[in-house]
Amino acid sequence: MFDYKTVEEKAAEWGVTPRNIQHLCRNGGIEGAVKRGGVWFIPDEAPNPMKNTKTDAKPFMFVGTKKKIFDTAIQLFHQQGYENVSISDIAKSVGIRQSAVYNHFKSKQEILDTIYAYFSHHFLLNRPTLDEFESWIQTDDLFDVFMKSFVYQFEKDSLDQMQGIVRIVLQRSAVDRQAADLFYEYALKEGIDFAEECLNKAVKIGRIAQVDSHLISVLLNSIRIYTLVWWVIKPPEDAFKRILEDEMAFYRHIVRSMTDTLPPNK
Repeated sequence: MFDYKTVEEKAAEWGVTPRNIQHLCRNGGIEGAVKRGGVWFIPDEAPNPMKNTKTDAKPFMFVGTKKKIFDTAIQLFHQQGYENVSISDIAKSVGIRQSAVYNHFKSKQEILDTIYAYFSHHFLLNRPTLDEFESWIQTDDLFDVFMKSFVYQFEKDSLDQMQGIVRIVLQRSAVDRQAADLFYEYALKEGIDFAEECLNKAVKIGRIAQVDSHLISVLLNSIRIYTLVWWVIKPPEDAFKRILEDEMAFYRHIVRSMTDTLPPNK
């Protein structure tokens, strides 16, 4: 017989936001989660789905022909558009027969679903937990804490894939409700919620002045999205360098604005 905890209790235990837990529950991401009276409950012994470990990525670490098919599909989908690419096109680019693709993916839709699943799994994989942020904010340089907490950090071995996948999700968001929901949940809502909880912790311990944490979180997430979009567009190197410099200047400005008004004893 399971003992159950509330969303808030498990969020505190796992160091994530309650909204993140609710999203995982709605999408079957937490084993044994049940909904009663409109409220989600999670088994006390449920494994943490947000652990940032390399083993978490193994379900998507395809090898051999399947990897070639997956990588090629990502490239063709974002270059030509999902609707304009056929299984035959993918097979031809990989250099295999069309029938061989079906040994690994049942349909083009299954490939797209796998791309969405990869996005969901990897988008926040390297983001620190709230517990890590709370540890850093106690003593570390505030600018450094903000940079490593709020700037996107994808795994080095998945950078190329994530660049193409984010492009696909952005392209599909205009015509595919699933893609729009994914971007909203992971890049917009979750990003703001995470930043807001972090800022509230920083205010509570006195590292920053009392601020409108929601408004600042919207600004922080906006610069993250701004940089992310430019990254997937792949501008010239010197242009992207200036964008990164703008991003760092923004964080320095935000940090100064939140510390200049601290009482002298802080």
